[in-house]
Amino acid sequence: MTYPRILGFAGIVPFYLSLIAVLLWPQSQLALVALIGYGAVILSFLGAVHWGMAMQLPEQTQAWRSYVFSVVPALLGWLALISPYQPALIVLAAGFGWVWLREYQNPPTTMPAWYRQLRGMLTAAILPALILGAIFSG
Repeated sequence: MTYPRILGFAGIVPFYLSLIAVLLWPQSQLALVALIGYGAVILSFLGAVHWGMAMQLPEQTQAWRSYVFSVVPALLGWLALISPYQPALIVLAAGFGWVWLREYQNPPTTMPAWYRQLRGMLTAAILPALILGAIFSG
């Protein structure tokens, strides 16, 4: 297993530990804050990956589109951090889904094939935690 795969799958653990805490202690605000905060951080990380890929493009290309796209996940994460719990988790789930959909439909030329495959698996694992968190936070 490659380091990105190991680290990627290890990165799913805090989503599910937070979700388990939400399910076991439904009144725990800390569990919801942990789930939302971690989701916002990881969503921002995905945007940073796209910023890095945009830096690999020649200036004469449509690199500006990649730069604009790369800041949206951080903005969605920030919006989640200042929103009530249930809408925050919905924003995060939508953000992860949107980033994955864009990567799947229009992968950047600098995106390695293995990264796209890994991101699909990780997103498929993350979305249920966020959606269940939203369901049980209400």
